[in-house]
Amino acid sequence: MKKSPELFYCIAARCRKLDTIQNMALALTTLIEQALHLNAVEDNLFNSSPGQLWLPLQARGVFGGQIIGLALSAATKTVKPEFSVHSLHCYFLLPGDASIPILYSVKRIRDGRAFATRSVVAIQKGKAIFSLLCSFQVFEESILSHQVQMPIVPFPEELESNAEVFKKWMKDPKTPSAAMEHLQLRLQEPIPIEFKPVNYPKTIQEAVKPQKKEPKQMVWMKAMGKLPDALSFHQCVAAYTSDHYLINTALLPHGVTAYTNPQLTMIASLDHSIWFHAPFRADDWLLYEMESTRTGAGRGLCFSRVYKRDGTLVMSCAQEGVVRATFRKDSGSKL
Repeated sequence: MKKSPELFYCIAARCRKLDTIQNMALALTTLIEQALHLNAVEDNLFNSSPGQLWLPLQARGVFGGQIIGLALSAATKTVKPEFSVHSLHCYFLLPGDASIPILYSVKRIRDGRAFATRSVVAIQKGKAIFSLLCSFQVFEESILSHQVQMPIVPFPEELESNAEVFKKWMKDPKTPSAAMEHLQLRLQEPIPIEFKPVNYPKTIQEAVKPQKKEPKQMVWMKAMGKLPDALSFHQCVAAYTSDHYLINTALLPHGVTAYTNPQLTMIASLDHSIWFHAPFRADDWLLYEMESTRTGAGRGLCFSRVYKRDGTLVMSCAQEGVVRATFRKDSGSKL
């Protein structure tokens, strides 16, 4: 195995700008590079750009994956190039405000010969909204190695993407007008990741009022466009991506959504952990195998394993989030 590539600092000169981030000072090549760009304020202090942060449709705050990816990027900029992140653990404290930049303050906890440790606090309006602790390691050969096997699933080329499924639903005469508007908004969101779920609902009615099922799901994901080669950047992208779909796995055995009775009233990340096992490219397809082991007390606990298409296990993740539902007096559906 080769050592981890040097940290990515190169900025491309040309780009296609997105309206939501048109005020960024530097033009970047891909949507994910734009989403994870940081400005250096001074030593150990970085901030995002005005208009850069993404507020997902119907969300309470900035997309959690973007907050994680930016925090890891800030930490990575303070370690030597030979160090590569091997684990991170973080807490979401307050919803992020997408209308103002986030300030990331990095503390250099330890710099050893083989390991380095950093803590990062994300700040808005003078308050901590997020905290992260991460550890970096110099590459090390090992005679001990094993992993669980990747499940046998269709390859991404055999599956439809979210966008393709949404467009198909929009052509279905049975799709309600309110749902059409929602799907159109979903298609317009500036999401820099392409998704191909292994099992997708056949109709939007099945999606908004699903049957109860086993708390497991699998999704192929990859960043759009060609990314820089530095492993450190691909790890930040994967940290961003890891927040998609995971906590929703806790809802599967209950069959609840915002349109069912009982009705989902809140779903939000509380904490998130990632372990990085082997090099990968986030602009190649990665299989996210997810499961939920417990839901109760208003929280859901989920785990995921991430594989390259050759079967190599490259990441493991754990996430706990708030999941709340209540019975409605009106059993009617909005869609």
